[in-house]
Amino acid sequence: TYSKYSLNTIPEWIAENTYLNGGRFSFKDHEYQLAILRDTSQHKVVMKCSQVGMSEIEARWALAMCNIIPGFTVLMTLMTAHYAAQFMRTRIDPIIMGAPILRENLHLNLDNSEMKHFLNNSFLHLKGSQSTNAALSVPVDALLHDEVDASAPEIISTYQSRLTHSPWKFRTWLSTPT
Repeated sequence: TYSKYSLNTIPEWIAENTYLNGGRFSFKDHEYQLAILRDTSQHKVVMKCSQVGMSEIEARWALAMCNIIPGFTVLMTLMTAHYAAQFMRTRIDPIIMGAPILRENLHLNLDNSEMKHFLNNSFLHLKGSQSTNAALSVPVDALLHDEVDASAPEIISTYQSRLTHSPWKFRTWLSTPT
């Protein structure tokens, strides 16, 4: 699939392969998201107001990357481990269950509220950003830190070492300023 899509055509993959409320996902009324998704910078910082769909779009970006690049690993952090598990069940799981390509590529033996494993050996992990042991033993290609302002700075810093051996080293920080 990677030969058909490039890093700056991730929005097309999302629109062609994911769904929302029974219809194909659309960027209508959220066109600003296209510029953020097409930005191929290794480090992005997005200051956002609440309820503008950035957490949703970053979840879709993570799923796209895990499904088009074999062996790609994304680690997304949220404020707490409890919130991360809730996000997996209420946001990530519905995206996967609503999209045939994602459902078909999901490795059912490793599918839980902390991790999704895809048949191309890609992984999506969701972790909290308050505990020092959450960042251990997970090498990644992309870190998505949601609500950085509500996260422990030393934990966010610890997660950076997880990118050491990745050829990609993507980091995205999303936050509503507090």
